[in-house]
Amino acid sequence: MSRTHSMALVAMTAVTLISAPAMAETTVLTATSPWQMDNGTDSCSLKRGFGTAENPALLEIERLGPGDRFDATITGRAFDGVTGATHLTLTTGPDAGEPISDRFAVADAPIEGGKSLTALIFASTTFNGFSHDGQAPAPVTPEREAGITSLIVSWGDKAVQLGTGPLGKAMAAMRECTDGLVRSWGLDPAQQASLSARPVPKNSPDTWIAANSYPFGADNRRRPGLTRARLLVDASGTVSGCKVVDNYGDAAFATTACEQITSKAAFSPALNQAGTPVASYYQANIRWKVRRPMKQVGQRRR
Repeated sequence: MSRTHSMALVAMTAVTLISAPAMAETTVLTATSPWQMDNGTDSCSLKRGFGTAENPALLEIERLGPGDRFDATITGRAFDGVTGATHLTLTTGPDAGEPISDRFAVADAPIEGGKSLTALIFASTTFNGFSHDGQAPAPVTPEREAGITSLIVSWGDKAVQLGTGPLGKAMAAMRECTDGLVRSWGLDPAQQASLSARPVPKNSPDTWIAANSYPFGADNRRRPGLTRARLLVDASGTVSGCKVVDNYGDAAFATTACEQITSKAAFSPALNQAGTPVASYYQANIRWKVRRPMKQVGQRRR
Protein backbone atom coordinates (compact mmCIF):
# COMPACT_ATOMS: atom_id res chain seq x y z
CA MET A 1 0.00 0.00 0.00
CA SER A 2 1.35 3.44 -0.87
CA ARG A 3 1.53 5.84 1.99
CA THR A 4 1.76 9.54 2.73
CA HIS A 5 4.39 10.07 5.36
CA SER A 6 3.54 11.40 8.81
CA MET A 7 5.62 11.69 11.95
CA ALA A 8 5.34 11.92 15.73
CA LEU A 9 8.48 13.14 17.44
CA VAL A 10 9.68 12.97 21.06
CA ALA A 11 11.85 15.59 22.73
CA MET A 12 15.42 15.22 23.87
CA THR A 13 18.67 17.18 23.76
CA ALA A 14 20.04 19.23 20.88
CA VAL A 15 23.26 21.22 20.97
CA THR A 16 24.84 23.67 18.56
CA LEU A 17 28.57 23.80 17.92
CA ILE A 18 31.06 25.02 15.36
CA SER A 19 32.53 22.26 13.21
CA ALA A 20 36.21 23.08 12.77
CA PRO A 21 36.90 21.39 9.40
CA ALA A 22 34.08 23.10 7.52
CA MET A 23 33.60 26.05 9.90
CA ALA A 24 29.87 25.41 9.65
CA GLU A 25 27.34 25.93 12.39
CA THR A 26 26.45 22.34 13.24
CA THR A 27 23.32 21.40 15.17
CA VAL A 28 23.78 17.99 16.81
CA LEU A 29 20.52 16.15 17.43
CA THR A 30 20.60 13.17 19.77
CA ALA A 31 18.28 10.17 19.57
CA THR A 32 14.93 10.24 21.32
CA SER A 33 13.90 6.65 20.64
CA PRO A 34 15.36 3.23 19.81
CA TRP A 35 15.38 2.03 16.22
CA GLN A 36 12.00 0.81 15.03
CA MET A 37 11.94 -1.78 12.24
CA ASP A 38 8.90 -1.71 10.00
CA ASN A 39 8.58 -5.12 8.30
CA GLY A 40 6.10 -3.98 5.69
CA THR A 41 4.66 -5.87 2.75
CA ASP A 42 6.34 -3.53 0.28
CA SER A 43 9.50 -2.30 1.97
CA CYS A 44 11.67 -2.54 5.06
CA SER A 45 12.37 0.64 6.98
CA LEU A 46 14.30 1.68 10.06
CA LYS A 47 13.00 4.75 11.86
CA ARG A 48 14.37 6.81 14.72
CA GLY A 49 13.46 10.16 16.24
CA PHE A 50 15.94 12.87 17.18
CA GLY A 51 16.04 16.38 18.61
CA THR A 52 13.72 18.43 20.82
CA ALA A 53 10.11 19.54 20.81
CA GLU A 54 11.25 22.83 19.26
CA ASN A 55 13.64 21.20 16.80
CA PRO A 56 12.39 17.68 16.02
CA ALA A 57 13.78 15.34 13.37
CA LEU A 58 12.96 11.90 12.06
CA LEU A 59 15.30 9.60 10.13
CA GLU A 60 13.98 6.78 7.95
CA ILE A 61 16.28 4.35 6.14
CA GLU A 62 14.28 2.34 3.66
CA ARG A 63 15.00 -0.51 1.28
CA LEU A 64 12.60 -1.93 -1.26
CA GLY A 65 14.69 -5.09 -1.59
CA PRO A 66 18.12 -6.61 -0.86
CA GLY A 67 21.37 -4.83 -1.69
CA ASP A 68 23.48 -1.93 -0.50
CA ARG A 69 21.25 0.80 -1.90
CA PHE A 70 18.73 2.53 0.31
CA ASP A 71 16.58 5.65 0.43
CA ALA A 72 17.10 7.99 3.38
CA THR A 73 14.44 10.49 4.39
CA ILE A 74 15.39 13.08 6.99
CA THR A 75 12.55 15.27 8.17
CA GLY A 76 12.87 18.26 10.46
CA ARG A 77 12.20 21.90 11.18
CA ALA A 78 15.90 22.62 10.74
CA PHE A 79 15.49 22.19 6.98
CA ASP A 80 12.83 24.86 6.52
CA GLY A 81 13.90 27.06 3.65
CA VAL A 82 15.81 24.32 1.84
CA THR A 83 14.70 23.98 -1.78
CA GLY A 84 15.57 21.69 -4.65
CA ALA A 85 18.07 24.30 -5.82
CA THR A 86 20.03 24.24 -2.54
CA HIS A 87 23.52 22.72 -2.72
CA LEU A 88 23.32 20.09 0.00
CA THR A 89 25.26 16.93 0.91
CA LEU A 90 24.77 13.87 3.10
CA THR A 91 27.85 12.39 4.79
CA THR A 92 28.53 9.80 7.47
CA GLY A 93 30.27 10.36 10.81
CA PRO A 94 32.46 10.32 12.70
CA ASP A 95 34.87 11.19 9.88
CA ALA A 96 32.52 13.17 7.59
CA GLY A 97 34.53 12.28 4.50
CA GLU A 98 33.22 12.20 0.94
CA PRO A 99 29.44 12.70 0.63
CA ILE A 100 27.37 9.58 0.22
CA SER A 101 24.74 11.63 -1.61
CA ASP A 102 24.32 15.11 -3.06
CA ARG A 103 21.05 14.47 -4.89
CA PHE A 104 17.78 14.90 -3.07
CA ALA A 105 14.14 15.87 -3.39
CA VAL A 106 12.20 18.13 -1.05
CA ALA A 107 8.68 17.33 0.18
CA ASP A 108 6.27 18.24 2.96
CA ALA A 109 5.76 15.70 5.78
CA PRO A 110 2.48 16.21 7.66
CA ILE A 111 2.57 16.18 11.46
CA GLU A 112 -0.05 16.45 14.17
CA GLY A 113 -2.13 19.59 14.25
CA GLY A 114 -2.39 19.95 10.49
CA LYS A 115 1.14 21.31 10.18
CA SER A 116 4.09 19.98 8.22
CA LEU A 117 7.86 19.74 8.32
CA THR A 118 10.37 19.75 5.49
CA ALA A 119 11.52 16.30 4.34
CA LEU A 120 14.77 15.71 2.45
CA ILE A 121 14.66 12.52 0.39
CA PHE A 122 18.00 11.01 -0.64
CA ALA A 123 17.14 8.26 -3.12
CA SER A 124 19.18 5.22 -4.09
CA THR A 125 22.49 5.77 -2.32
CA THR A 126 24.83 3.55 -0.28
CA PHE A 127 27.02 4.04 2.78
CA ASN A 128 29.97 4.09 0.40
CA GLY A 129 28.45 6.78 -1.77
CA PHE A 130 27.26 6.70 -5.34
CA SER A 131 28.66 5.96 -8.79
CA HIS A 132 31.32 8.30 -10.22
CA ASP A 133 32.14 8.32 -13.93
CA GLY A 134 30.48 4.92 -14.31
CA GLN A 135 32.46 3.45 -11.40
CA ALA A 136 30.18 1.73 -8.87
CA PRO A 137 30.85 2.32 -5.17
CA ALA A 138 32.66 -0.36 -3.18
CA PRO A 139 30.44 -3.01 -1.54
CA VAL A 140 29.28 -2.06 1.94
CA THR A 141 30.54 -4.45 4.63
CA PRO A 142 29.08 -5.08 8.10
CA GLU A 143 32.29 -3.51 9.48
CA ARG A 144 31.62 -0.33 7.53
CA GLU A 145 28.06 -0.17 8.90
CA ALA A 146 29.25 -0.72 12.47
CA GLY A 147 31.74 2.14 12.11
CA ILE A 148 29.08 4.71 11.20
CA THR A 149 27.87 6.67 14.23
CA SER A 150 26.07 9.63 12.67
CA LEU A 151 24.60 11.12 9.49
CA ILE A 152 25.35 14.74 8.63
CA VAL A 153 23.36 17.03 6.34
CA SER A 154 25.32 20.11 5.26
CA TRP A 155 24.33 23.14 3.20
CA GLY A 156 25.82 26.64 3.03
CA ASP A 157 27.22 27.49 6.47
CA LYS A 158 24.85 25.10 8.26
CA ALA A 159 24.87 21.42 9.17
CA VAL A 160 22.61 19.04 11.08
CA GLN A 161 24.17 15.93 12.63
CA LEU A 162 21.98 13.02 13.70
CA GLY A 163 23.67 10.90 16.38
CA THR A 164 22.58 7.47 15.21
CA GLY A 165 25.12 5.40 17.12
CA PRO A 166 26.78 2.37 15.41
CA LEU A 167 24.55 1.08 12.59
CA GLY A 168 25.77 -2.55 12.53
CA LYS A 169 22.91 -4.24 14.40
CA ALA A 170 20.23 -2.11 12.77
CA MET A 171 21.42 -2.91 9.26
CA ALA A 172 21.71 -6.65 10.04
CA ALA A 173 18.02 -6.56 10.97
CA MET A 174 17.36 -4.76 7.70
CA ARG A 175 18.95 -7.60 5.69
CA GLU A 176 16.76 -10.21 7.39
CA CYS A 177 13.71 -8.13 6.52
CA THR A 178 14.57 -7.64 2.83
CA ASP A 179 15.11 -11.38 2.34
CA GLY A 180 11.59 -11.87 3.64
CA LEU A 181 10.29 -9.31 1.13
CA VAL A 182 11.77 -11.20 -1.81
CA ARG A 183 10.12 -14.45 -0.69
CA SER A 184 6.77 -12.66 -0.42
CA TRP A 185 7.05 -11.63 -4.10
CA GLY A 186 7.41 -15.27 -5.16
CA LEU A 187 11.16 -14.97 -5.79
CA ASP A 188 14.10 -16.83 -4.27
CA PRO A 189 16.39 -14.54 -2.17
CA ALA A 190 19.42 -16.77 -2.82
CA GLN A 191 18.89 -16.66 -6.60
CA GLN A 192 18.32 -12.91 -6.61
CA ALA A 193 21.52 -12.39 -4.60
CA SER A 194 23.56 -14.38 -7.13
CA LEU A 195 22.21 -12.95 -10.40
CA SER A 196 24.82 -12.40 -13.08
CA ALA A 197 22.77 -9.48 -14.41
CA ARG A 198 19.87 -7.49 -13.03
CA PRO A 199 16.99 -6.11 -15.15
CA VAL A 200 18.19 -3.18 -17.28
CA PRO A 201 15.80 -0.66 -18.86
CA LYS A 202 15.87 -0.72 -22.66
CA ASN A 203 14.42 2.79 -22.79
CA SER A 204 15.33 5.68 -20.52
CA PRO A 205 13.22 5.89 -17.34
CA ASP A 206 12.90 9.60 -18.12
CA THR A 207 10.61 8.62 -21.00
CA TRP A 208 8.26 6.51 -18.89
CA ILE A 209 6.33 9.52 -17.63
CA ALA A 210 4.99 11.98 -20.19
CA ALA A 211 6.24 15.54 -19.83
CA ASN A 212 2.68 16.87 -19.54
CA SER A 213 1.45 14.31 -17.00
CA TYR A 214 1.78 16.38 -13.78
CA PRO A 215 -1.74 16.19 -12.28
CA PHE A 216 -2.40 19.93 -12.03
CA GLY A 217 -5.86 19.43 -10.60
CA ALA A 218 -4.48 17.46 -7.65
CA ASP A 219 -1.84 19.61 -5.96
CA ASN A 220 -2.86 23.25 -6.09
CA ARG A 221 0.49 24.34 -4.66
CA ARG A 222 2.27 23.07 -7.79
CA ARG A 223 5.09 21.54 -5.72
CA PRO A 224 7.46 18.82 -6.96
CA GLY A 225 6.84 15.29 -5.72
CA LEU A 226 8.46 11.87 -5.58
CA THR A 227 6.91 8.47 -6.23
CA ARG A 228 8.74 5.16 -5.69
CA ALA A 229 7.44 2.04 -7.38
CA ARG A 230 8.49 -1.62 -7.36
CA LEU A 231 8.32 -3.28 -10.75
CA LEU A 232 8.23 -7.04 -11.22
CA VAL A 233 10.00 -7.89 -14.47
CA ASP A 234 9.41 -11.35 -15.94
CA ALA A 235 11.90 -13.51 -17.83
CA SER A 236 10.95 -11.87 -21.13
CA GLY A 237 11.68 -8.36 -19.83
CA THR A 238 8.02 -7.38 -19.59
CA VAL A 239 6.75 -5.46 -16.58
CA SER A 240 4.38 -7.95 -14.98
CA GLY A 241 3.53 -5.87 -11.95
CA CYS A 242 3.85 -2.32 -10.64
CA LYS A 243 3.16 -1.21 -7.11
CA VAL A 244 3.71 2.21 -5.59
CA VAL A 245 5.44 1.75 -2.25
CA ASP A 246 6.12 5.39 -1.35
CA ASN A 247 4.44 8.57 -2.47
CA TYR A 248 5.40 12.10 -1.44
CA GLY A 249 2.66 14.35 -2.67
CA ASP A 250 -0.92 13.95 -3.83
CA ALA A 251 -2.35 10.45 -4.34
CA ALA A 252 -2.86 11.31 -8.02
CA PHE A 253 0.91 11.02 -8.48
CA ALA A 254 0.76 7.32 -7.53
CA THR A 255 -2.13 6.53 -9.87
CA THR A 256 -0.49 8.24 -12.83
CA ALA A 257 2.91 6.61 -12.21
CA CYS A 258 1.93 2.96 -12.52
CA GLU A 259 -0.45 3.59 -15.42
CA GLN A 260 2.34 5.07 -17.50
CA ILE A 261 5.24 2.89 -16.37
CA THR A 262 3.40 -0.36 -17.11
CA SER A 263 2.65 0.72 -20.67
CA LYS A 264 6.00 2.33 -21.53
CA ALA A 265 8.82 0.59 -19.61
CA ALA A 266 10.78 -2.20 -21.34
CA PHE A 267 13.69 -4.23 -19.93
CA SER A 268 16.43 -6.65 -20.74
CA PRO A 269 15.61 -9.39 -18.20
CA ALA A 270 17.70 -10.52 -15.26
CA LEU A 271 20.07 -13.46 -15.80
CA ASN A 272 20.93 -16.23 -13.36
CA GLN A 273 24.43 -17.63 -12.90
CA ALA A 274 23.98 -19.84 -15.98
CA GLY A 275 22.97 -16.85 -18.12
CA THR A 276 19.33 -17.91 -18.31
CA PRO A 277 16.69 -15.13 -18.16
CA VAL A 278 14.73 -15.20 -14.89
CA ALA A 279 12.11 -13.04 -13.19
CA SER A 280 13.33 -10.26 -10.92
CA TYR A 281 12.42 -6.77 -9.70
CA TYR A 282 13.37 -3.14 -10.31
CA GLN A 283 12.97 0.02 -8.24
CA ALA A 284 11.73 3.09 -10.09
CA ASN A 285 12.01 6.61 -8.66
CA ILE A 286 9.73 9.14 -10.36
CA ARG A 287 10.39 12.83 -9.67
CA TRP A 288 7.45 15.03 -10.54
CA LYS A 289 8.25 18.48 -11.91
CA VAL A 290 5.78 21.25 -12.51
CA ARG A 291 5.40 22.40 -16.07
CA ARG A 292 2.99 25.15 -16.96
CA PRO A 293 0.08 23.96 -19.10
CA MET A 294 0.40 25.22 -22.68
CA LYS A 295 -2.20 27.61 -23.94
CA GLN A 296 -4.63 26.29 -26.47
CA VAL A 297 -3.97 27.20 -30.07
CA GLY A 298 -5.76 30.37 -30.93
CA GLN A 299 -6.18 31.45 -27.30
CA ARG A 300 -6.06 35.21 -26.97
CA ARG A 301 -5.12 37.46 -24.13
CA ARG A 302 -7.79 39.69 -22.73
